[in-house]
Amino acid sequence: MQNSANARVPVSFVTGFLGSGKTTLISALLRHPDMTGTAVVVNEFGEVGLDDAIFADSSEQTDIRLLANGCMCCVAGDDLCRTLLELIRAGTTQPSRIIIETTGVADPANLMRMTMADLRLRPKIRMEGVVATADAVNGMANLDEHEVCRVQAAIADTRVITKTDLAGSAELAVLEDRLRSLNPGGRVIQADFGNVDPGDLFAMSLVDPRTGQSDLKQWLRAEQVQAHRAEHDGPTGGTPYFSADHTHGDKLGTWLLEEGRPVDWERLEPRIGEIIKRRGDMLLRLKGVVRTAGDDRPLVLHGVQRIFHAPVRLGKWQGPPASTIVAIGGDDAQLAVEELKSAFASCVVATQAAAG
Repeated sequence: MQNSANARVPVSFVTGFLGSGKTTLISALLRHPDMTGTAVVVNEFGEVGLDDAIFADSSEQTDIRLLANGCMCCVAGDDLCRTLLELIRAGTTQPSRIIIETTGVADPANLMRMTMADLRLRPKIRMEGVVATADAVNGMANLDEHEVCRVQAAIADTRVITKTDLAGSAELAVLEDRLRSLNPGGRVIQADFGNVDPGDLFAMSLVDPRTGQSDLKQWLRAEQVQAHRAEHDGPTGGTPYFSADHTHGDKLGTWLLEEGRPVDWERLEPRIGEIIKRRGDMLLRLKGVVRTAGDDRPLVLHGVQRIFHAPVRLGKWQGPPASTIVAIGGDDAQLAVEELKSAFASCVVATQAAAG
């Protein structure tokens, strides 16, 4: 399964509010030698696109596709899937990576759900991650005023603060703290004029493109969620949940569920399916690893709202085996997490040591 996942074309979304520097970031990335073979899908409003021309000027070898008939998460979803299929099928060499640049008002959760749900694409691609840009000058105001901006920042694996030359260190620190509060497990980095190492952006995928190996610790970043919870909430009293700071009206949060004992996957899988069927719309994103009885390999789960990749078995655990689930969503996502917690507890299998 791991080799199969590594053979699929990695797809990443670059999102961010209007004017936050997405095009500058991607243009700089395309000049980096590690990005050779990358294809870019650009979504713009209107009939004439500008970003595709800018990207084409960045790299003559880059395959650029433009979707200019509206926001892809609203009206152009099928166009996006068809374009991805064309890129994968075109010529004799597949792209090494596909980057999708969204409009500034696009909901990345909807876009990920569309691509993951397409039966033609599912065996050919794997989700590498979501990168969100945040403008150092207008970022705080955009987060305060626009819910879609908060969603973009919360769901992203990596948040890139742009236009850092126009803001002071205090302003940058405040913005960085706000971004971390929306999703403590996501990385926050700064980029001057889009200059950033591709490895800093795309190291959040389950499969490392340089080694072909999986790094669960880096992918889940559960330790960062735990540290943030301890810093802001103090002693947890046994509760496995962390909610975002609502000082600014944020109604998004991150929840962490942990279970060290092995579970009966045959019993747990349908329980999870029912919970996702009922509560999936509450979850912007869920990713995790499950310790199952009768198999010493970790089982990886990854989904967006109601759509999930088929579970993948990895070769071995990194550290002590334990189930860890990280969920991102609105306030009502806690209902889904509570049900997941109950499902895990009811499907625990007593270990031989405990039975003795």
